[in-house]
Parts: sequence; structure tokens; C-alpha cells
Amino acid sequence: MANIIPIGSIPTKEQMQRVIRASHKRSRQYGVNQETRNLEQKRLSPAELEKKQDENKELLGAIAATINEFYDLMSPEEFLVGFADSEGYILHLAGGDRARETSADRQFSLGYRWTEKDVGTTATSLCLRLKVSIQLKGRDHYCKQAQGLLSSAAPIFGHQGVLLGSLCIFGDKSLIHPHTLIMITSSARSIERHMRLMRWNTELISNAGFLDNVIEAAGTGLLIIDTDLIVQKINYQAKKILNVDDLKGKSISSLSGLQLDLDSIFENPSVWKNRECHIQHNKKDIHLVYSAQPVLSKNDKPLGAVLNITKFSNIRKLIDKISGIKPYFTFDSLIGSSPAFTKAVDLAKRASHSEATVLLLGETGTGKELFAQAIHNGAKGADKPFVPINCGAIPGELLESELFGYAEGAFTGAKRGGRSGKFILANDGTMLLDEIGDMPHDMQVKLLRVLQSKVVQPVGARKPLQTNARIIASTHVDLAEAMLHNRFRRDLYYRLNILQIKIPPLRERGEVDIKALAHYFLRKNNPEFQFTADAIAGLVAYHWPGNVRELENTIQRALHVCKDQTITVKDLGLSKQDLSKKAGFQGTLLDMEKKVIAETLRETKSNMAEAARRLGISRATLYRKVKQFS
Repeated sequence: MANIIPIGSIPTKEQMQRVIRASHKRSRQYGVNQETRNLEQKRLSPAELEKKQDENKELLGAIAATINEFYDLMSPEEFLVGFADSEGYILHLAGGDRARETSADRQFSLGYRWTEKDVGTTATSLCLRLKVSIQLKGRDHYCKQAQGLLSSAAPIFGHQGVLLGSLCIFGDKSLIHPHTLIMITSSARSIERHMRLMRWNTELISNAGFLDNVIEAAGTGLLIIDTDLIVQKINYQAKKILNVDDLKGKSISSLSGLQLDLDSIFENPSVWKNRECHIQHNKKDIHLVYSAQPVLSKNDKPLGAVLNITKFSNIRKLIDKISGIKPYFTFDSLIGSSPAFTKAVDLAKRASHSEATVLLLGETGTGKELFAQAIHNGAKGADKPFVPINCGAIPGELLESELFGYAEGAFTGAKRGGRSGKFILANDGTMLLDEIGDMPHDMQVKLLRVLQSKVVQPVGARKPLQTNARIIASTHVDLAEAMLHNRFRRDLYYRLNILQIKIPPLRERGEVDIKALAHYFLRKNNPEFQFTADAIAGLVAYHWPGNVRELENTIQRALHVCKDQTITVKDLGLSKQDLSKKAGFQGTLLDMEKKVIAETLRETKSNMAEAARRLGISRATLYRKVKQFS
């Protein structure tokens, strides 16, 4: 499995399921006790622990500084952050007394070894084994003591890709932040950058010429400044980002908007990581993310600082890759041939060649986000960000900061350095305003202003920011009725309703689409299984109030309960009352089966092989059914 998942990556859901199953199997083979902790679990002596910690002094220092950033978002009383070296020994822990007590009960304490052979399936043990980022919740863990937790772990690599260990965090699964895996993976990468910078500092003292080559070869912009804030070195990438010929010998203050405090950088380097700013230079606004790292002599005397700068747009692409919001669906993913559905797809294809605002209307489960992704991927800017946000799932008081962002100190609990909103993240790309019909009325006014002016005002910020995001809105709400009852603004509706696409419910798409989708979901989940004719008849007869989403869930359920890799109508869990709701159908399930077989033979012109394939049954079964009904 380690050869299948790229080292350092975040596995997909399907990969994770396979990884967990394999790990549980190995845990049983190792004889790991699911009920109680391993009393014979290997642990370092105090002297051995001290020696290992001393050998990893610089790494543990970088980890300690980075861990503090977690508590800007999470309470240290509720969560525990730790580091296990490449052999699995816990060398560092951070967290409140309550979190430490919980970890002690599970022997997640300093000196204990946490490999798969010791503790079974955990985020830490899997991360060390596979060298990838791992997140487990509940019963993903092998031992029952951990099944009330959500744990995340990310590998930390050293020079030449050598695994140094695993950075991990765990806490109650009901309290954990939804983006914990992304945060801890980003923190691991930050620690790696820190270690690289430390190595570069040493090389600066011993071999300045070699350091110059390293700086020029770096993939990000680097500037070296002395204690007087004078630029001593700037690499090619930094010149390109800042659009300057050179800054060597000039004060860093010439970059308006970049405020550096060297005393603070030396005393609290952790707070100068991944900060966002807008630099005004050469009459241009340059949106950057930067980190400042102190440079010290062997005697800890301040020599200056190294600035690592990156265009915000590049960070945005990385966020898309890590967080999984990259749009994967294209027009080839939209399955169906009914007239109503084909009309919707044709309109969507036209919309992809336009920059006009699109309004997707359809019941829940009809595939509105699939259409939105297909439109984005079919446009010229398919490589640009695709940023969805559910306007009905976020409380009104938080929606403004989510959409428009906020400045540092804008409100209690605001993140240091502020945060960019979804509109800025989606700049030059596509913004999907999902469930726009559920947006609070006061936010509709603010959204209308942004759509009209293409300018967003972050909460607490003095200066507005330009946005050029293409808008796709979607809703299951009847907007005409909502406007009638003053729940949706007419002026906002007119602004959104430029290219309107109505996605038909599944019950109106006909049996051809239902069968095509059913076979697609079967192949997607397990191509070795097949439908019986009565199952196909039941799928066609059902009224599908949950639309395509309900159809997929029904088939996934049937795969778990059916026998002999054959799905019958009973496995679908559709009652006779449900089936009778399908308009125009009369008769028993046997009548349905007979009708579906007859229609399929008529469509295939009595080609038994093709008919059997469409029905999802063998030719022998089809011949037997035809003989039965003749």
C-alpha cells in the first residue's frame, strides 16, 4: 500500500478505507488487544529519552514553536499535540492537564513507542508506516479506548527525504476542527522549512558561495536582511515576485506595506510565519504570504533575518490541492440522455464559454454542484480556483467574514494577520454560492453590492479589495415564491438570473436515465456485482424524492446487504408503497420485471447479449426470464 500512495500525500477516502482495513488485519495478526492498553508496551528509560531528545534538539525546538500556532484555533485543554520519531517513540507533548490525563490513560506519553505492533491502528502508527498524512475517527482506530477520538498525523521529512517522525494531534471527535488534517500537514511542512532554514544558516557561516547558489535555486522568493533592515541578498524568484531589478543595499522599508519588527522576529519567530500582506511597489498592489526567520551566530547573536515570500495566488493553488476542493467533474460526468436533462447540459456547455453569472435551479440531490464544476472545468479558466460555499449552512453572523474575510483584530478571536475571504480565494476563478436561497436577508444586500462593484470589504479592514470571481449560484428554493414573501431580494435575483439552468428531478428523466445512472453507480462501487431484472424494474418504478443522490445511496446500501453479488429488489429497501407512487405504473413487481425486460428487448431489437448487459444480468438468466414470461 505504501507503494501505491505517494509519500507525503493525503490519501483519498477510498485509499483510506483500504489502508484502515489492512491495518486492522495486521493489528489482529500482531495480537494487539482491542479492549485494554498494552501493559508490555515498550518505553524508553529516562536516560534513553533524554538522549533521544538531545539528539533531536533543533527539531523539537522547531516543533514546539509550531505547535503554539495550533492554540490560536484550538483550546490546549481539549487537544493534545505530540511528536513521535521515526521509530515511534514519543519525544514531545503539548496540551493542557485534561488532555494529558486522557493521553496517559492510553499510554500516549513521553517515551512510549507507538508503532502498529504496539498499539494497532492509530493515525501516528499509520503515518509512520506509510509516510503519508492520516486522519482517523471513531472506529477507524483499532483499540476501543481511542474510538471516541479524532486523530490526525502528518510525516516530517528531513534532508534528502529522510523520515524524521510524525506530528500528531488528537481530541474528542465532537470538538475537533474540520480542517485539522490540513493544518497539521501544513505545520509539518512549516517545520521542514524551518529545518531547511537552520541548515542554510549553518551553510551561510561556512560557505557563503554555496549558500548563494542555494538561494538562487530556491523555488520561493528569498531576501536576506541585516540588523539595520538593509537587504543583503535577494534571489531571482523574489525579484520576479516584487517586479524589481534589485533591492540589494536598500532598506526593506521601501516595500510599502511590509512591516517588520526584528526584535519580535528574534524573540517570537513563530508569530512571523505565513503572514499575509499587500505590498505597494512600482504602483502595483502585490498580494503576498511571507515568513521571517531570524539568523543567529553560533553565540546566538542576531545577524539579521531571512524572508520567504510567495504570491498569494500560489498559496491558493496549494490550498485547493490539499483541501480537496479541486473540481473533478466535467461534462463527461453528467450521465443522462432524456430531453430535459440534455437541454440542461447544453445550456451548461454554453455557460462554460461565457463569463456571465449562472443560476442553477433544482431539487436537492439533482447534481447542482456537479453542473457547477463541469461549467468551471469547461471554461478557459479551468486551472483557476473553484471555491464553493454553502450559504445556508453558515450562521449569518459568520457568513460575512467567510465570504469577505477579515482584518487582524476585527473581532474577538480573529486570527493573527487576518484571513482572506472566499471571494479573494476565488479571484480570477469561480465562486459557487450554493443554496443561495437560504442566505440571510441582510447578507443578500452586502452580496448584491459586491456583485455590482466587484469589490469586497473585509470585516474591520480600511481598504477594499478587488475581486474578479465568476459567480455560479444554486438553490433548491422556489425563488419566485421567496420573493413574493420578501425572503429573497428581487434586485439580487435579477443580478443572478442571467443564465438560468433548470436541472430536472430524476423522476422526470425517465427510465433510460435511471437505468444508466444505476449501472454507472454499480460499476463505480463494485463492477463485479449485478442487478436482477426485478431490481431494475423496482428502480424504474420508484419516484425518487431524493433524486440522483438517493439513487446512489440506495445502490451503496444494496451492495452491503445483497448476497452472491446479485442485487434484488428486496435489497434495494424500496417498499411497495414507495414503488406505487411512480406515476403511471400499475401491477406487481413481477409485472414490472416483465415490462422492463420487454422494453429493453425492444430497444435492443432483440439482441439478447446487449439486453442482458443493459439489465445487468447474465444471458442465461435473461433466456430463462423470457421463457417464463412467454
